[in-house]
Parts: sequence; structure tokens; C-alpha cells
Amino acid sequence: MALVIAVLSIFRMQKLAQEQNEKIEKVNRERKYHQQNTAYELNALSMQWKELCQKNIGISAACASVEICLHELRREAAERGWNLDAITENGQLNHSES
Repeated sequence: MALVIAVLSIFRMQKLAQEQNEKIEKVNRERKYHQQNTAYELNALSMQWKELCQKNIGISAACASVEICLHELRREAAERGWNLDAITENGQLNHSES
């Protein structure tokens, strides 16, 4: 009789172990699925960040180029004697008297 009880206990323990293993497998599959989805999202965000950084570098370069052109135009205007702050109502530049 004790042998029968021991065998039944072993079967119950094996069944419980199998159920736990199935639960563990399910959790592992879900975790892997979420990790893969997160990896795709992270890669997409990383690519977007890289593109935005490249755009910012391009914008900064364009701003620097505009600043250089503006500086050059102001220098040329000063050489011609134009007072850029004194534009008349009709949009013409006033010439400084030299």
C-alpha cells in the first residue's frame, strides 16, 4: 500500500512539474516576443534619432553659411557707404556722405 501511495505521489509531482514547465515556457515565449518587438522599436527610434541628428548638422551648417554671407553683405554695404539701419519708407538705401 505504501508503494502505491509513493507511486501516486511521484505521478502527481511529475504532473505538477510538467505544468510548471509549461507555464515557464509560456512566460519565456511572451518575454521573447516582447523583447523582439522592443528591439524593433528601439532600432526604429535609433534610426530616427540618427536622421534627426544629421538634419540638425545640416541645418547648423546652413545657418553658418547664411551667417558668413550676411557678414560679407554687411561688409560690402559698409564699403559702399550704405547705412543698413536707415532704410527709407520706399525701401531704398540711404548713402552716407563721404
